[in-house]
Amino acid sequence: MTTNTATSSAPANAKLVHYPAARIDASGPWLFWAAAPSPGLVRSLENHGQLVPVIIDDSGPVPLLVAGSARVVALAGMGRDVLCLDFGALDGTARGLAYLQSNIDREPDDAQVVAAMRYFRTIPNGDMDPVYRSLGLEPKSKRLRLIEAWLTLPESWDRHLGSLPLACAQILAAYPGDELPQLEPLLDGLSWSRGNAVNLVTWIRETCLRDRTETGAMLDSCNMTEILAAGLSPKDTMTRITHEVRRKRFPHLSAMEKDFAETVRKISVGTRWRLAQPDQFESDTVELSVRVKSPADFRTLSAELAAIAAREDLDGLFPMTARHCPWVTSVV
Repeated sequence: MTTNTATSSAPANAKLVHYPAARIDASGPWLFWAAAPSPGLVRSLENHGQLVPVIIDDSGPVPLLVAGSARVVALAGMGRDVLCLDFGALDGTARGLAYLQSNIDREPDDAQVVAAMRYFRTIPNGDMDPVYRSLGLEPKSKRLRLIEAWLTLPESWDRHLGSLPLACAQILAAYPGDELPQLEPLLDGLSWSRGNAVNLVTWIRETCLRDRTETGAMLDSCNMTEILAAGLSPKDTMTRITHEVRRKRFPHLSAMEKDFAETVRKISVGTRWRLAQPDQFESDTVELSVRVKSPADFRTLSAELAAIAAREDLDGLFPMTARHCPWVTSVV
């Protein structure tokens, strides 16, 4: 997010100084979004020089970088000195806020907000209101609740915010801490949509609670190791994982769906009729559909339907309804 422009207002007593890049301590934890300089920034510095100083705290024996890490790295690579604006002595909160304001040139994503919040949460008795305002977080908002839940996870899990949505935070926070690593093979190299990710972690947790088993044993029963080693595309891998976890979470529903699909294949073979169960078996309703192009087509399709209706193996289309199967009410 760092650019060769300034977005932070300097205090009245700020002063400009020059330092060799090697002299500046750029290891502060408040540089929570630090990244390598972009090619565009490097070109700007090469062609136009450093247009805006970096921000430092020069109150100690070594100047501490407060904002501008990409510029410092790029200028160090060019062997140039760094123009610095010394804000003077700053505490941890002030350094973090100065860094935020110097880098908020676009809306931070969930991973960036979590990284910032982890830093500010390490400051004892820190005032979070200016942090919330800088990050665009409303107190008591749903997004803030999700971020707070995510912060209870190990920091190593922050890397999964690229493959998991923040919406999973509260569900993941309910997992025993020693079982969270057992989920990670399902995330590496995959990018789950919001709905599928929420379903996945919810179904796994609910199945473990119902069966009184741990996450690893439950996933072993779904043959996850084999699925992940099968060399499928990411999309097909996620489809297989979702299918197996759903089947384990809803065994009766899955069995009904399988029986229904087999019956449909048998009775509709050789016809153009499509049969579907639209209500997740909460009713015995069956939908039939077909496209008709002409009167002759209509007569042909009507004859096909009559042949289907004359079959004696239609019972598979009408399993017991939800009111006779209390376990079906667990479907979500």
